[in-house]
Amino acid sequence: MENHYADDLGKIREEEYPALKEVTYLDHGGTTLYAKSLITQFANDLTANIFGNPHSASPSSKLSTERVEEVRTRVLRFFNADPDHFDVVFVANATAAIKLVAEAFHGYGTAEGRSGFRYGYHKDAHTSLVGIRELATGGSKCFESDRAVENWIDGLEVSESHHGRGRDLFAYPAQSNLNGHRLPLDWAGRLRKLRNSRHCDIYTLLDAAAYVSTAQLDLSDVNSAPDFVALSFYKIFGFPDLGALIVQHRASHMLRCRPYFGGGTVDMVISVGESWHVKKDGSLHEQLEDGTLPFHNIIALGWAMDIHQRLYGSMASISAHTCQLVKLVYDKLSSLRHANGRAVCEIYKDPGATYGDSKTQGATIAFNVRNSQGGWIGKSEIEQLANKRGIHLRTGGVCNPGGIATVLKLAPWEMRRNYSEGMRCGDEFDIIRGKPTGVVRVSLGAMTSLADVETFINFMEQNWVEKAQPLSIQPPLNWPQSVSPENSYVKGLKVFPIEGCSGWDVPTNTAWELSPHGLAWNHEWCLVRPRARCAMDPKIHPRMAFLQPSLNLQAGILKIRVESLCLDDTALPRELTVSLWDSPLPATTTTTEDLTRRPQIPHRQADAFLDPEIESFFTAAVGTPCTLARFPDLRRKDSPQACPNPSLPPSTHSWRPRRDLHLLNSLSVAPAPIGLGDTEVSINLSSTLQPLSSPLGWQFLKIGTQHFSVMEAGPTSLKKPAPNAGVIGRKLRLLTCPGDESLTAQFPTLSVGDGVQVFVDPEWEDEGDAAMVEGGKGGVGVVVGVDTPPQTPGEEVLRGLGEGEPETDGAAGSVRTEPGAGVT
Repeated sequence: MENHYADDLGKIREEEYPALKEVTYLDHGGTTLYAKSLITQFANDLTANIFGNPHSASPSSKLSTERVEEVRTRVLRFFNADPDHFDVVFVANATAAIKLVAEAFHGYGTAEGRSGFRYGYHKDAHTSLVGIRELATGGSKCFESDRAVENWIDGLEVSESHHGRGRDLFAYPAQSNLNGHRLPLDWAGRLRKLRNSRHCDIYTLLDAAAYVSTAQLDLSDVNSAPDFVALSFYKIFGFPDLGALIVQHRASHMLRCRPYFGGGTVDMVISVGESWHVKKDGSLHEQLEDGTLPFHNIIALGWAMDIHQRLYGSMASISAHTCQLVKLVYDKLSSLRHANGRAVCEIYKDPGATYGDSKTQGATIAFNVRNSQGGWIGKSEIEQLANKRGIHLRTGGVCNPGGIATVLKLAPWEMRRNYSEGMRCGDEFDIIRGKPTGVVRVSLGAMTSLADVETFINFMEQNWVEKAQPLSIQPPLNWPQSVSPENSYVKGLKVFPIEGCSGWDVPTNTAWELSPHGLAWNHEWCLVRPRARCAMDPKIHPRMAFLQPSLNLQAGILKIRVESLCLDDTALPRELTVSLWDSPLPATTTTTEDLTRRPQIPHRQADAFLDPEIESFFTAAVGTPCTLARFPDLRRKDSPQACPNPSLPPSTHSWRPRRDLHLLNSLSVAPAPIGLGDTEVSINLSSTLQPLSSPLGWQFLKIGTQHFSVMEAGPTSLKKPAPNAGVIGRKLRLLTCPGDESLTAQFPTLSVGDGVQVFVDPEWEDEGDAAMVEGGKGGVGVVVGVDTPPQTPGEEVLRGLGEGEPETDGAAGSVRTEPGAGVT
């Protein structure tokens, strides 16, 4: 395919796009740029003529009508569409065109007692296509790949079960606005063939907005063309801000089912005395173009097509030009390597697409950037630096929810969790739980030059390629030899989702987040008395221990079961489920300044669920009026304060005091977990009966990929004297190298089965049998019991060592202590 304007591109840019002099514009997927002569010619036309409202018979109105109809015919010609088979309905943009189709199908589906229409859409659909499903009362389905659509159509071609099942709609993009993948255009023809031969009434809607920016949409074959095509002209010409719905005449009856009518679309309306109207019976666009047309924009569109043809010749030339450039960008980004050989860019290319092949791939690339240690670099950081360098690109979810979920491997529950934690469209929450929340997207257009590509590649090389080997993230060279057996491992993880209630074992093969507060989801909820905000004390209300919470992240629920012996009335419900992603509204409006002071007060406050069903369940289970409450988190949007900058230290994300993770270590071959009322990690440290040194001599601990240093902490940190209160404690601090930006550092986790290594000071003399290690800055705390069976005295010591800050039970006014987190 030959490009006829590339040699003149420098002159074209200088004369027609003077604003590009200091700018590298790479967001043509959002909108391409308009030519200077387009604005000049349009302005001259406006000043030389009077264009009146088309809904009149004056000379100025007739002029407007003539020009509008002339442009309407030229639009069909631009897409090789025969006016005998197609009509053009002018709308605001592609989304308005999509909405028009959706409302018409909804009107048909609900008329005369019908059950509604069914809707299918491709996972690469723009958000505007996805939104149709809310009107599809007959149900909807998302096809998760091209292959899934092919299989569906193949099945229809051999099935007899679809005869007479109503009129359905299938929609898909001609090109993914996320990564430029171009989908098969023959699906529409295959489905129409079924409609004609097998009475399988499935209509097709093609979103061509991204495709037509750099490719020729050819509607010359009426049998293979879609029934409806939605597009935006600013994607092609930069101006005007106008869209169109191109409709095949033989499918137009579906749009005539639209219940709504606007000015200019009816011949008669009775509004006083009775309700009656008659729609215009002429062309389809007369029935659907509500109110006064954007006639000035339509007139500008005529000039846009003139200038576009003069500058670029044809869409085929633009396609050849951008296809060549985008392949160069892809090849260069793919070849970028850090000094240690790790790839810089994670490029999200569809498996069926090939850069350089205009049939399968458009002029768009979506990617994220990794550092030399494999960690993610936030999209916002890249965009901010690009802005400073005069490079215009786009970041985020780019209004393609299915595509984003697919390429970033985000399960539905993860997206719900991200929303719950405060992520919103357009914000700077770049990485959550070790996964990016969006992408960096560059898209090329007709006036993109080789110099633009080189500028962008230089930007990537100079700013994101690490030329030196990364700093070592291994333990310091002076670490002693590990004294733990090679097969030492984490035997179990337990969290206590509801403070004061039973614990829940984390499933095996699950990487559980190690948050600034200990293990994730620990003490996320508590029980409070009605109209109170302070957690109830399980010592005062012992029936709380019969409540058994469990977590299902995939389903997004917290399930609470209660032992029947705890219920006075056996007919009362024994189980309750609560959404993980919903939080109660704050009890009072509180300022950020107040929240930052809360760690200094002797208790935490929680916001109660006001649902009567929740309150009655917990009241019956505990035996006193109470309900579930959730501790606020500054990250969640339902908190009364603004969402913080995620780049700040973790302590600024939440006012809740750190909930230390305590680890209890038993040297038996199969140790029994020792519950401390908080998170619990069971470790098997021995395959022999040879004892290890006392933890008082431990210097370092490694669990999985996490490294901890063991530091001295005085016994004054204990809130309640234990039988061995004179034992000097130890403080465990998570070790991170200043240069550690790996995924392990970005998303620390613990898992059942993680290896455990203990590093002991070789000069230590064993003088004790237990030690306490509590949370240090940025780390977690550990309580360790060594080589002593869980006898009553030992258990008492561990309970004493596990206690934390005192809290006041708002109901009883008594002082209580919150147990720390524990490990066996």
